[in-house]
Amino acid sequence: MKNHKNLPKSSNRYVPLTSKDLLSLCIHPEARTAYGIYLEHFPIGHVAQPKGNKIHLDVLYDRVNFFFFNNFAEQLGTMDSTEVHVMKTQPNISSIRLESWRYIWKAFLDLKPVNIKVYNQLKNQMPKDIQRKICGKLLTIEHTCQEMVISRPNFEYQQAKQKSPVFEMLSFEELIRRNVNGN
Repeated sequence: MKNHKNLPKSSNRYVPLTSKDLLSLCIHPEARTAYGIYLEHFPIGHVAQPKGNKIHLDVLYDRVNFFFFNNFAEQLGTMDSTEVHVMKTQPNISSIRLESWRYIWKAFLDLKPVNIKVYNQLKNQMPKDIQRKICGKLLTIEHTCQEMVISRPNFEYQQAKQKSPVFEMLSFEELIRRNVNGN
């Protein structure tokens, strides 16, 4: 990969990754928290949606790995026949953090009806400085209702309705802990 011939010198076009290079495609460490929320808390039908046989990802390439930091749905929707095209970018750490959180914020706004569990994860785990950059202020129910074009009573209705889920999938960490402890 150090002499990857297809990767452009500039950041102005997408090139296909080879099957060998696909093994080096991974989430950027600064985007892991946002990616984890996306994996664990977004509805499965929203998470892994195949978008065709070709996807495009912006990546940070460090001569060893291709780090993606947004566009999670496309990455998760890849199948064996999917062609992965990447464009090398040079974002700084704060841009990577911002773009990963912005991606799941926009994905959250597309959820219909509002998903209170995802809202709570965003409210509690999105760094305050990122909330201010994305929303112009700290994340609030009022701001969320404005962005989703719903009323506060509609939000509260969904909140009450979603408080007692019929079935809740445990996180991978919890499943592993229970298996190790024998619970």
